Amino acid sequence: MLELQSNPIRWRGNVSRRTLLRAGALAVGGMTLADLFRLESRIAAGAVAGAKKCIFVFLNGGPSQLDTFDMKPTAPAEIRGPYQPITTSVPGTHICEKLPKLAQLVDQFSILRSATHHLNAHNSSAAYVLSGHSPGTDANIAPTALDHPTYGSVVTRLKPAPPQLPSFVLTPRLLFDMGFPTPSAGGGWLGRSYDPFPVARNQMMSRAPVWNGRLPGPQALRLPDDISHQRLTARTGLLGALNESFADAQEHASMHTLDSHQQKALDLMLSAECRAAFDLDQEPAALHERYGRFEMGQVLLLARRLVEAGVRFVTANAVSNPQNTRLSPFQIWDTHFDHFRLYNDNLLPELDQALSALLVDLKQRGLLEETLVLVMGEMGRTPKINASKDGGRDHWGRAYCVLWAGGGIVKGSVIGGTDKHASEVTENPASPDDISATLYEALGIPHQTVLHDIGGRPRHITDGSPIQALLG
Repeated sequence: MLELQSNPIRWRGNVSRRTLLRAGALAVGGMTLADLFRLESRIAAGAVAGAKKCIFVFLNGGPSQLDTFDMKPTAPAEIRGPYQPITTSVPGTHICEKLPKLAQLVDQFSILRSATHHLNAHNSSAAYVLSGHSPGTDANIAPTALDHPTYGSVVTRLKPAPPQLPSFVLTPRLLFDMGFPTPSAGGGWLGRSYDPFPVARNQMMSRAPVWNGRLPGPQALRLPDDISHQRLTARTGLLGALNESFADAQEHASMHTLDSHQQKALDLMLSAECRAAFDLDQEPAALHERYGRFEMGQVLLLARRLVEAGVRFVTANAVSNPQNTRLSPFQIWDTHFDHFRLYNDNLLPELDQALSALLVDLKQRGLLEETLVLVMGEMGRTPKINASKDGGRDHWGRAYCVLWAGGGIVKGSVIGGTDKHASEVTENPASPDDISATLYEALGIPHQTVLHDIGGRPRHITDGSPIQALLG
């Protein structure tokens, strides 16, 4: 078990009771204090192998396993739906006919068909898959400071980006159900300073006539026309002087956290490297077309640009924005009705184009082997099609699929399996805990790592076990 703090334990001759307790905990976990020091040294020296970056493609709402990567063509029509499986670049592996570009790249990624958990509500399921820790309740829960941190927050704590860049970006930032922000999408018990840097959804990410198919950088990186960098720096210096005068009155950690957020925002605003990383106007028109001039395509293009610049972790919220959705200005993968219309017209074609473009682009730039790409929703969908308009599939956490690519992940494999209706996992079940342990190991972070929360309490980053078939 690797235990890290802001100031790691070091032998000083005098051993405190707290240090002895930690050493005892390590011994119980199978690792001595000497083992801990050696592992810390290896990580500091970069000797622990693993991907350098991660793009977590979050299919918010939960895609159907049956209509994507775990088809059951011999099941009854009310289970299998209208789609047919097609052959892929890996003999014997079939995926949905609506994903022809991805079918040609199956030899570049692996499919986990046995992801499973016990939850069915959006927010609780999202909290589980975004952190690898179950929230303990199946409800539309709201976030709290006690939430387990999301993956990007843990990576930021252990492997921060250069100071001129955010370590962790969420694009676009809106992850929600029933009006609540999603729990475990931020720093949680690590603190707000480990929250992601958010890219706001705005009009230029919609299909409005003014949209040119390109995402702007976050508005926070843009100065008003009448404020120069020099003027902003002078204002900030004055604010700092005023704050210093009242330093004795600043007793609450929240005030210091706010100061750190302000300073980080200022650093990013003044960083030419950061502004350039978010500037999609620097990409050629042909690449915009390859990814697709729709939100999902431009979000994944931005994700590639960010990791190329040095951002460690990007959570890319890959949803659609059809003109004719009945739900909102954008369409998540929550298709209780209009399921096949939305899959036909928007969700599947956009995923096929955008994700295939991302994988090819990363490979052509020599970035795929150092970038882990993980594609998943918070759940799957019910095997039986409901009677809603144009059919629908409801929430189903007991069986769903996850795509893994890059970052040293085994290529061209199918791991796990489900029954004849893709209803229950029958082979190699993998919980979100196991998925999180695999993600950390792929990034060179031992899954036994223990961090300390803002109150100083030790916490495991995951309680799962790595899926060895993916790690090779």
